[in-house]
Amino acid sequence: MTNQPAPGDEGTPQGYQPPSYIPPQGSQPTPPSNPYGQPSGPYGIVYGQPSYYGVPPEPKSLSIASLCCGIAVFLGLGIFILPQIAAVVLGHLAYLREPAGRGLATAGLVLGYLGLALTAIVLTLIVVAIFAAANAGYGF
Repeated sequence: MTNQPAPGDEGTPQGYQPPSYIPPQGSQPTPPSNPYGQPSGPYGIVYGQPSYYGVPPEPKSLSIASLCCGIAVFLGLGIFILPQIAAVVLGHLAYLREPAGRGLATAGLVLGYLGLALTAIVLTLIVVAIFAAANAGYGF
């Protein structure tokens, strides 16, 4: 207790060095207080949560490929069977792997199955027409 100054003694203690710079009083405006009791950020009052960049969207490549193959079914008039099968397979894979692309996968599946059904109907009609023509005496 010998290092403490006596009451009323205004002298500087031993080993004390004054700060090199003291800002003048009243020269800087005081930042506005935050109404929520939280410390405000360097740019003033912060309302709510800090803004972050959004999460990147999940890839929807299988869903888009399924939809494109489903559209290609009708561009090729259902003659080729490959787009129908690709639309159905890619649509089911998209359902399993890409939950964000369910709408596109559903559209691809619907178009793929519709294309398969129309192709089956058209092929059945062609076969029936060929057999009817053969039985009617129009030999092929």
